[in-house]
Amino acid sequence: MSSQSVREIHEKIRYIHSLYRQLKTLVARYDNVRLRIKVQKKKTADAEARCAELKSQHAKMCAEIREAEGRYDLIDAALQKRKTQLDQAKNNKEYTSLKDQIADDQKRNDALADKILEQTEKAEEFVPRIESADAEIKAARAAQAEVEKELRDMVPELNESSQYIREEIRKNLKEVDADFVPPLRDALRAFDGDQAMAPVEGEYFCGGCRMEIPMQYIVALCEGKPYTCGSCGRFIYLPKGFVINNEDEDD
Repeated sequence: MSSQSVREIHEKIRYIHSLYRQLKTLVARYDNVRLRIKVQKKKTADAEARCAELKSQHAKMCAEIREAEGRYDLIDAALQKRKTQLDQAKNNKEYTSLKDQIADDQKRNDALADKILEQTEKAEEFVPRIESADAEIKAARAAQAEVEKELRDMVPELNESSQYIREEIRKNLKEVDADFVPPLRDALRAFDGDQAMAPVEGEYFCGGCRMEIPMQYIVALCEGKPYTCGSCGRFIYLPKGFVINNEDEDD
């Protein structure tokens, strides 16, 4: 016969379950911040990629402008040379030929000048966009650094709390009534922490899977006997306030 009362047995199980829930909350806090860091890193990488693409397009456009300006200068030099030769033409045929070449070169250079002007205007439009992209990167990196700092700051607290809770779990598991130890440990091996246990809820349902618990097992629990849910395998305990042998647990 157990030296613990039914009330004490279920109080102990409830406390152990609450410890596992606290541990799960700590892990969830840690995972949440790590997820936020992952999301923020993605935002930073995306911002950097957008900025790099803008700068690449701008650099390509500037290179095309420089290349066009180079061709413009070559044609202009040839144009000036032919204008000089025009004054030295020996006959009308040569003069006419030079005039035609000058007109052709002038036409080509006019077209190049229009193209250079158009490309220069487009290149100038990239400047504010690049500045905005650089600012976006700066903001994303700052936000990422802030979340990473949050994680660094919370790790010592989480480690300390986690260590305390795990020690409390180990200590209290040793104090569980002997008849309850084997099924409880089986449930803890089958489930992850807080999912291993569930209280009786409502009209005698398993708090884990919501399947009905036969009345004979409710009676057994009230008599201080262990019960594992026949549907999901969770270890079942009586919640605070449950009437045991006509005595209300809400003291």
